[in-house]
Formats: sequence, structure tokens, C-alpha cells
Amino acid sequence: MRWLETDFGLYALCPDAYVADWDGTEADGTAADSAGKIVLPGHGDVLTLGGDPAPVAYLPDVMTFVRWVAADDDEGLERAVEAAAGSAEWKDLFEIALDGRYTLLDSAVSGSEVEESEVLHIDVPEGRYRVQSLLITPSDEAEFQLDRLVSV
Repeated sequence: MRWLETDFGLYALCPDAYVADWDGTEADGTAADSAGKIVLPGHGDVLTLGGDPAPVAYLPDVMTFVRWVAADDDEGLERAVEAAAGSAEWKDLFEIALDGRYTLLDSAVSGSEVEESEVLHIDVPEGRYRVQSLLITPSDEAEFQLDRLVSV
């Protein structure tokens, strides 16, 4: 699992076609403590993931973003995420339209200055998605925030 870290605490799933123009202020009005959505005129919806400055990873098989809340390591995390998929505890947040190749980056960083090691590239099939959120505790000493995309 590849983890991306931020100093700011808010990530943006930016359309690849807009990354060079991303100036780092587009998501300023978004709640920094949860998942959110902004609209980039001419480029569509952008998913934002907020919270404390904590690492984030993406599991494409289950279209789930995983944010580190508290843990010593991520051993067994993928199995825990897969097990949580059937939980009735997922909280519906909002719907979002996505289509194509995206770059997950620190929302406060200018896209023209971001390094390849500071982003995750993510492919999302075209469609409308419900964003759902769930906090999991795979062990007594571990918590992870999950935000997943579910086709509608």
C-alpha cells in the first residue's frame, strides 16, 4: 500500500487535465475534517478528503480511500477494509460525478510545483458515485478513516 502524506491535512482528487492549473486555494472553502466536494468550472467535480495531516492511501479494487487516524503500522489493513465493505455502518455523505484519470494531492500545494513522489494517480471509471464514510478499528491500537466511492 502506497501512502501519501500532507502537511496541510486536506487532499484533493484533481482531474489530471487541471493539475498544472491547480493553485492550492480551490478547496479553501471545504470542510477540513471530512470528505467534501468542490466544482471546478469546465473540469467537473473534485473530491476532497479532510482531517488532521495524516497519510492517505487508495485501494482501487474496492474504490476506497484510507486515512491513517491512529496505528503503529498498516499490517492487516487491506483485509480489514475488505471485511468492512459489507458493514451497515457506512454513512452516506453526498453524490459526485467522476470520469477519468485523477491526481490525489495536498490541496494547498500548487499543481505546477508538486513532485511525482507527492501524489497518487487514480483512475475512476466514468459515472456518478455515492461517497460513503466509515471509521474502522482493525485492532485495539488502530483506527483508520475510510471514504469509498459506490456507483449509483
